[in-house]
Amino acid sequence: DGLVDAATILNAEEQRELQSSVRPVKDALAKIRKLSYKIIHSTTKILPAWYDILTELEMSTRMLPRDVSTRWNSTFDMLEQALKHREAVDRITQCRDL
Repeated sequence: DGLVDAATILNAEEQRELQSSVRPVKDALAKIRKLSYKIIHSTTKILPAWYDILTELEMSTRMLPRDVSTRWNSTFDMLEQALKHREAVDRITQCRDL
């Protein structure tokens, strides 16, 4: 189909360097995915805390969208909302009692 995977033409050292430079992004993405899942599926503790934090910060009370493998732009939507609600994300991740 004419697409070229640039990673396949890299030598072993370049591939290791690429993987090490991409690792922090993958880790951050995995953490945001977990947070989004936990907020959506926790109706008793985390979800009310999320809404309380958003209300306190006077932000729109919105859920973090889930990353769906069949929707190509869902990762972008999830990251965009996480950045818009960064202060709320920081606060909820600092709550040790949740």
